[in-house]
Amino acid sequence: MGASEDELEQLLDQEVEPEPFEVMPENWDAIQLYLSVYGQFTISENGHVFGFNFAAVDVDIDRSGIEVTPQTWQRFKILAHHTVHTLNQRDGK
Repeated sequence: MGASEDELEQLLDQEVEPEPFEVMPENWDAIQLYLSVYGQFTISENGHVFGFNFAAVDVDIDRSGIEVTPQTWQRFKILAHHTVHTLNQRDGK
């Protein structure tokens, strides 16, 4: 039942090009920071995402050289908030 191993292998071998999208210049640094720390979430035992581990985010900021102005930080927090909300809704948490 389901796909055969050959069908799965063909699907995995296909290269899918993501759709390009624009990033407004004033959001670029916040996006760079977000992508740099994307895996640094604090997560409960049952999979509920609390948010980013800000100690890890601070280390990344110090080491990455991304300039984080107050405006960049606010934009990053908006991205973080929406990510947490989306991840928790997706998993029904």
